Amino acid sequence: MAFKIKKTGKEATLSAGDLLKKFQSDFGEGVGSFGGKLVNSDRIPTGIFELDLALGGGFPRGKVSTIFGPESSGKTNCAFLAIANHQRMFPDLTCAFVDVEHGFDPAWASALGVDVKKLIVIKPAFAEQAVDMVESLMYAADCGLVVIDSLAALVTSSELESSADKAVVGGAALVIGKLTRKTTLALSESEKEDRYPTLLYINQISHKIGVMFGDPETEPGGKKPLFQSSIRLRLYGKNLKDPKYSETMPVGKETTFIVKKHKVPIYAASGKFTVAMVPYKGLKPGQSDDYNVILDLMKTYGLAKKADSGKGWEVYGAEYSTLAEFKEEFLSKPMFANAIRAELIGKISKEEGLLEEKDDNGA
Repeated sequence: MAFKIKKTGKEATLSAGDLLKKFQSDFGEGVGSFGGKLVNSDRIPTGIFELDLALGGGFPRGKVSTIFGPESSGKTNCAFLAIANHQRMFPDLTCAFVDVEHGFDPAWASALGVDVKKLIVIKPAFAEQAVDMVESLMYAADCGLVVIDSLAALVTSSELESSADKAVVGGAALVIGKLTRKTTLALSESEKEDRYPTLLYINQISHKIGVMFGDPETEPGGKKPLFQSSIRLRLYGKNLKDPKYSETMPVGKETTFIVKKHKVPIYAASGKFTVAMVPYKGLKPGQSDDYNVILDLMKTYGLAKKADSGKGWEVYGAEYSTLAEFKEEFLSKPMFANAIRAELIGKISKEEGLLEEKDDNGA
């Protein structure tokens, strides 16, 4: 039996390509395009090589990412490192930290490289206020990276006004759902204007009561942020101590990470890194002990080699008497170190076939 198409009285007069041109004419060039003309997301690095490599270079600009995990797993530290690098890369843009937990410490943020004088810190009283302020920030012409710390701490005005013995059904999840819809539209509109504000959620974990099988973990705030996020990064942290340095003070934090979700290219689904919490063995707070790994990769890809004269080293296009001289520059100049990390990540991505070589014409 032949399949018959029901006629509606309308005849096809335009091709899909012609319709796209019409949409662009009616609603603006940014309303749509063929996928090949879309630009891949730039990345905001943390400066932690193992993590940035896994994420494909860092958190994607112009999109939403989520960092979640238990207490003291390094979530806020990771966000501070991303803010610091965003400020270095885009000095004309302004970053904002939405301090829902009211735990922002300017001294610690500064220690991790954040220029707190150029950072907007917002302390909303309740969830609805936070949503309205974040939405407004996303439409600002100079908006860079906005961090919300944390979704779990958002509390609605109705919950604040009600008695503690009254349960509020839905609660913050309803408001957070509105947050995701408003910010998704804001990100879409900003892209049409060639702006790429970025949103980074920090969230906690809780446990379902009575779960015997499967994953007992859940996240406050409902499911909407899970669907909105392009990257969902799960962190587990462990303090490291050195009795020679201090009997009580941890010198670093060993963090295991899992990329639970990605809608952009990544190069590893899990990994581990160590970050200094105090000045320790030449590292500043927030710096990762990744120098040896990076040096080995630079030798592999020809970015570090013995000088032709036989004396000294040629590293990243410059000559050094010793590798110790290069290490000092690597650890003291964040932008220089990030450029090397980005170069290595680019070479690895091409080797894995995730990034194509292009000629001077972009073909």
